[in-house]
Amino acid sequence: MLKALRVCLLVLGVSAVVIALSIFLFGAGFTAASAETAFGLATGWRGPATGVWPPSMDSELRFYAALWGAYGVVVIRTAMNLERRLNEAPWLAAVFFAGGAGRILSRLSLGAPHPFFTLLMVIEVSLPAIMLVLWLGAKPLRASGNGRSPAR
Repeated sequence: MLKALRVCLLVLGVSAVVIALSIFLFGAGFTAASAETAFGLATGWRGPATGVWPPSMDSELRFYAALWGAYGVVVIRTAMNLERRLNEAPWLAAVFFAGGAGRILSRLSLGAPHPFFTLLMVIEVSLPAIMLVLWLGAKPLRASGNGRSPAR
């Protein structure tokens, strides 16, 4: 359980840092268009692209990209020393879930986004539950000493 949780955290953390860097350096529109194109190639979806993002939205999302990247760094740090930072995992899962809840609110308020962003929403509301189950399974291992790395 500890190893699976570590993998989930590492994938989430690295993804957050990569996405944040893309938005910060290249812009939200470029990042979204690239993801939508990849989604279309992978799934065969042929609907319309999101379109041009206004400068104010790009500015706002580049600001938030720094925070998303910092979240990714914290997640990676937790994963790399999970035995000592195990109790951070549910908090990190809760923050990730809150982001997915924000997407749900957006969908309810404004309508469905591009299917790629719907996929992200599904991941953001389901992965935290998986992480919580893994965390609950890892806690007994840590308490018994079976999940600990050898002393250095």
